[in-house]
Amino acid sequence: MISVEQVLVISPEIEHHGKIKAAVNKCGLSSFCCKKFDEAQLVLSKHRFSVVFCHDTLPDGDFRIVVAAANPTPVVVLSRFAEWDHYLAALRAGAFDYIACPPDPAETERILRSAIGNRR
Repeated sequence: MISVEQVLVISPEIEHHGKIKAAVNKCGLSSFCCKKFDEAQLVLSKHRFSVVFCHDTLPDGDFRIVVAAANPTPVVVLSRFAEWDHYLAALRAGAFDYIACPPDPAETERILRSAIGNRR
């Protein structure tokens, strides 16, 4: 059973799962990981999460479908592009925040705490 105080990580890149899980654990939460949107959609339809981290491109879609499916849960977009235009596009599409990959543990933890604080 997945509890409310969990974080969902959706990324085809396994190394991102580990880096985000470390920050999630440091915040006293646990995480559940998926590689594709169809897996995440099933989990999102049955459980609530505190925050969702999602890679900007997935094998079966992109972060925009995750933002829609997870609403109102905050979605943090993970991207290989550390560019202002990509950041703004993610925010305009409804993302809570944006992290350039590979995710920095301190930055991930800061964003996670901010997202959880906004949820409460």
